[in-house]
Amino acid sequence: MGFRVDSKLRRSYRERVLACSRRYPLSVRKLGIALWVLAAGIGATACSGTPSGIVLPSSTSPGLGTSTTSPRVRPAGTPAVTQMMKTALRQGDSQPSLHYVSTSTGGGVTTTIVGDVNQTAGMQTILLSRGKTKARIVIELVGHEAYFRGSAAAVESAIGLTVPESAAAAGQWISVVPSDSVYQSTAAALTVRSVISEMALAPPITGGRKTVVGGRTVIQMSGSWVGNGITQKEHATANLYIAGLVTPLPIRFSGVAPPTATSSRFVDSMVLSRWGEPVHVVAPASSVPLATITQPTTVV
Repeated sequence: MGFRVDSKLRRSYRERVLACSRRYPLSVRKLGIALWVLAAGIGATACSGTPSGIVLPSSTSPGLGTSTTSPRVRPAGTPAVTQMMKTALRQGDSQPSLHYVSTSTGGGVTTTIVGDVNQTAGMQTILLSRGKTKARIVIELVGHEAYFRGSAAAVESAIGLTVPESAAAAGQWISVVPSDSVYQSTAAALTVRSVISEMALAPPITGGRKTVVGGRTVIQMSGSWVGNGITQKEHATANLYIAGLVTPLPIRFSGVAPPTATSSRFVDSMVLSRWGEPVHVVAPASSVPLATITQPTTVV
């Protein structure tokens, strides 16, 4: 079974994503959910559900191993915990660059997004896996222009083009400019600020528990996830882990969206690392404007 969906489901997905994108761009986590929706054939949740807490596995973040928890815990929901989160997000937002790995699973589909971003540019590779079927796409942002290149299935899922448009775009670099309708979703999560914005928890925020992970002290807090199209009705919760007591930085967001009558359980995590390492993104030597693919050719 591949990643194609019937036209009715595709229209439903696009209608939901359009309603979301009028208010906010498609984020890394949102993209993971949207790809899962398309690949799994579940059309009712393209604008819903993100994760709640899971533990820090050493396999997803080098240097994060076995953890032990300090008995000292901050009172649940105190302003100090919220302020701690805000401080960590501000510190993260001020960094020159970062590396991230986002992994999502649900409905038999695994979506992995690996990205490197700085304050004005970035690149990411998205891989969808369902059984033996895989789809891959690379997206870059340089200045105010985005570029993507991938298989037809990945372009259809990640960019939201029609089947004929995706087939025409497959295998070549396509340039996307701000006037293109898919620009905001294509360029999402390709700067430090856009990635950090996805790490925020919504009230009530609890915890502030110190945990030693692989010899490194981190602080765990929990909260609701509301925003990016996710409402309180989804009952989505999340955990945020921050490191560095003097200069705290967010290092992981993880969680699970509970199953509903129309969607299966969805597990997601995002790990941040390599703060401040140089990230250089160069525009492709040649590319095809998206408008030439999405606009019909006029016959004179």
